[in-house]
Amino acid sequence: MITLYQSIESNSFPDEEIIISYDSKNQPYSRYLDDDWVLLDKDITINFNQLSGEFKKTIKNIIYNLINKKSLRSLKSHLRNLMNSASTFENLIKMSLGKNYGDLDNPQIYNSVIYNAQAQGLRYKTWKNLLLLIPVLKSEGFISRDIGKADDLAKYLAGNTKYSKQTMAIPEKIASVYFSEAIRVVELFHDDRQIISKLYGIFISEINKTSRSEIHIEAAARKVYKKFDKYTHIELDHTGSWLSGIRGACYTVIAAFTGCRDGEIRSLNLTSYEEKKYAGMLIPILKGIDTKPNIGGARRAVSWVTIPAAKKAIELLWDSYQFARVFWAEKVKDLSHPDEKKRYLKNVNALLVNFPAQTAINPKAGRGVIDNSLRIFAYSANYDATLEDVKEFDLINPSRQGELKVGRVLIPHPHAFRRTFAVYLVRNKLASLLDLKYQFKHMNIAMTSWYSNQAHVASYFDMMMDNGLQNEILGENNSYITDTLYYVYNEAETLAGPEGKRILGLRAKSTSAIYLNREEIAQQVKEGRLSIIEHPTGHCTNPRCDRVCDMTICQYKLVTKEKAFELVQIRERLIDKFSSMSDAKVNQPNILSKLYFEIRSIEKSLEEHSILHAKFKADITVSLL
Repeated sequence: MITLYQSIESNSFPDEEIIISYDSKNQPYSRYLDDDWVLLDKDITINFNQLSGEFKKTIKNIIYNLINKKSLRSLKSHLRNLMNSASTFENLIKMSLGKNYGDLDNPQIYNSVIYNAQAQGLRYKTWKNLLLLIPVLKSEGFISRDIGKADDLAKYLAGNTKYSKQTMAIPEKIASVYFSEAIRVVELFHDDRQIISKLYGIFISEINKTSRSEIHIEAAARKVYKKFDKYTHIELDHTGSWLSGIRGACYTVIAAFTGCRDGEIRSLNLTSYEEKKYAGMLIPILKGIDTKPNIGGARRAVSWVTIPAAKKAIELLWDSYQFARVFWAEKVKDLSHPDEKKRYLKNVNALLVNFPAQTAINPKAGRGVIDNSLRIFAYSANYDATLEDVKEFDLINPSRQGELKVGRVLIPHPHAFRRTFAVYLVRNKLASLLDLKYQFKHMNIAMTSWYSNQAHVASYFDMMMDNGLQNEILGENNSYITDTLYYVYNEAETLAGPEGKRILGLRAKSTSAIYLNREEIAQQVKEGRLSIIEHPTGHCTNPRCDRVCDMTICQYKLVTKEKAFELVQIRERLIDKFSSMSDAKVNQPNILSKLYFEIRSIEKSLEEHSILHAKFKADITVSLL
């Protein structure tokens, strides 16, 4: 292959002879002078139309060298960030009256670029990605300026907007409404999925053949087969809005009950659902492809425990859009190159395929199309946020406070389901299989085991788990621990237990209203120096505790007032149990003494929180104590 430097430096060869990519028959496909570079083997398209003049020349030079490096871990995302950065800085340099990236070496232009960059109102994480271009320009010899630590400059440019918004988590009541409605829709239309496709196939065909009104076309479509007359619950429209709502429901079921990313959902098909026996249980599993964390974007099979409704959601989504695949498959005849056809058909034969509206030009249902499907579905669920929903939203989404208003519809986005999944597991304390069985009812109880790093389930099936989701759950757990400890160290009016008294003492000696700020707590949690976990009768704050202990005498025991109110009912049950054993004259002094001490321990916590109760009195001999 002719190198770029030969072309630029010596002009011995015209630029058009520089081959960027080859097809499967090793014939030249994309050339240097093209504004679209298509790397067929990597499924990457680089469009240079967003750049101009010297800026475009420079970036082409850089990317040419980049795509010929074999060591780059994730070429696709790296190129996407680089092109976004290139476009952003071209605009900033032009605003500062510069003509190329080299003008960044001019102090006057550079200072103007920094000033204009600050005015963009972009966040810290965004600037971290955009500043990728500057060191690349320097290493490739286009500028000599050293910006120092890109992280520091990103914080400076972000200013008051430095912190990135965390991915949205859906409040539990709203999630419950959306998830149950999604399952209802899937169950309702699953048996009609082929009918939906047939009706829409006829409908779209009629639209393309005639100029009659949509109402007449729908009537004509339904008359083709008399058996369609009873399917009045299937709505036909030329924009595909109703069917898009069905897709939103299917997507919700799959994403909500797996924690899959959008890209992983796109890898699913009709054979992805399996049921496997484990420990006497039938476990529903989805198998897909994970590319994000892998070197070079290598495809890797991963699995998620799910619910049986996920199978119906995939089938409904696939079969109801089959007419669209037929439509797009016809369009492939317009393509002449075999590799283009192969790439096109890959998008045609995908789970998420575009509705063949008259304005559509691509079979791939992009992220915007899925966002629209989720929006339509959310509005169809007909649920407006309450004050309690808003309070919970602000609590679990601290970086998004104020975004959800009372009376508004919350529109989820694809990744929101993933974080909601993690939040639900952590904040509902689904630490045991019995808890999970109670919470999800129909959901398989192996899920907690699966997502609590108990890899024996996955190894039993010889499968890879979604490590990214594991890390997300771990991160959410750390955030939850931080929130709980912040409340304990700074906000709780009363605390019981030895550790509770100690913390109240520390707070009393402090001259500040905030004894430990959130950042300090988060850092200590991350380092393993602070911890808190809930037990049946309180909280344990010992980071090295094995969590199997007698909390009645634990020096690390802490009881919040909220937990104390829960203990009232536990105390009543313990009293009933003690009384039943005493009345039956059960000769088990070790059990009776343990129950007695547990009751007295709870009463001590109630006293410290000034919660009224009648002191337990029992006819218990000294020998039992």
